[in-house]
Amino acid sequence: MSEAPIALPDPVLVTDGETRQALALTRALGRRGVRVEVLAARRGSLAGSSRYAAAEHRVPDVESEPRAWADAVSARLFAAPKGLLVPTTEMALGTLYREGLASARVAAPPREAYELACDKWQLLRCAAEAGFDVPATALVEEPGRLSALPAGQRFPVIVKARRSRFLEDGRWRRGSARRVEDAAGLALVREDPGLRAGALVQPFLAGRGEGLFLAADRGRVVAAFAHRRLREKPPTGGVGVLLESALPDPALLEPAQRLLGGLGWHGVAMLELRREPAGRAWVMELNPRLWGSLQLAVDAGADFPGLVLALHAGLPLPAVAARAGVRVRWLLGDLDQLWITWRQPEARRLLGTTRWRALREFLGAFGTARLEVLRRDDPRPFLSELRSWLAALRDPA
Repeated sequence: MSEAPIALPDPVLVTDGETRQALALTRALGRRGVRVEVLAARRGSLAGSSRYAAAEHRVPDVESEPRAWADAVSARLFAAPKGLLVPTTEMALGTLYREGLASARVAAPPREAYELACDKWQLLRCAAEAGFDVPATALVEEPGRLSALPAGQRFPVIVKARRSRFLEDGRWRRGSARRVEDAAGLALVREDPGLRAGALVQPFLAGRGEGLFLAADRGRVVAAFAHRRLREKPPTGGVGVLLESALPDPALLEPAQRLLGGLGWHGVAMLELRREPAGRAWVMELNPRLWGSLQLAVDAGADFPGLVLALHAGLPLPAVAARAGVRVRWLLGDLDQLWITWRQPEARRLLGTTRWRALREFLGAFGTARLEVLRRDDPRPFLSELRSWLAALRDPA
């Protein structure tokens, strides 16, 4: 007698419909027949505009109203007793943990592992113990008193928030990351509100950003994928806007297993790396969630949306056979990158480029990379993004 097939969650509720990872998740699951409902703070969100979204539900803004957001999400999940909630940002995950809503029906790692991953100071210590190279890092618990570089540090340095997101006065704040060239720049750091919850000081590492994407089943790594950032916004290091898939560096897989095994990780995660020109890879942080470049993984054959569903709904794990050399481009982000490079001489100096070379490289990418948001079979998300982008140009504040 054959076993009954395992039922798919119905629906899958995807949070933070304004994000690119929510869009990639919605498209990937919707294409395989999963009913996907998007939760967003405004109508016509990026993911909610997709033809693969069966419904879009407006909820309060998780950044400014986390308690009200949690109430609305809890009510939506209660109304869908066979549903699965997939939070796609740190704010959503953090709010669910704080409000006691993380459960078997929420695609989230164990709370203790999540809290440690969000604390970059603690995470780097664990990464070093697992065998990764990590940059020399000093913890500054009160950045407002930072008057000189910590012992052993020399300019230029990166001063970054201990946590990418932190709660303050009942709302989520965004952590800052600043390149500091001299004592005058260090004085400005003391006034940065994005560093109020503690900061790390690290040497500036030349090179390019890479990502190592992992899925783990109760601490056992079951899938890995990687990408290289060919261009980033801001140009000197940040969000990838032109990306290329790559096979995972074999030297990183064993320490990755030790790190996630030690955390008892269940679900997906992204290791942020900085690769020096000489080839050495440094771990910078661990993102405990789906990442903005998820569409590249899907296009390259790394089915992380399917892995999320399988790991948190008890389904068979899909095979991952990713291809190297696939390129995906976030067009409007790349346009922002070009504009920054065009306007800022310091960015051009650090990149070793000129205005006209940057323009040629921007135009040349049209023939080599797929567009991340604009897809022929699903154009409405790009129109939604373009409207928001143009609105931001009119009102930068």
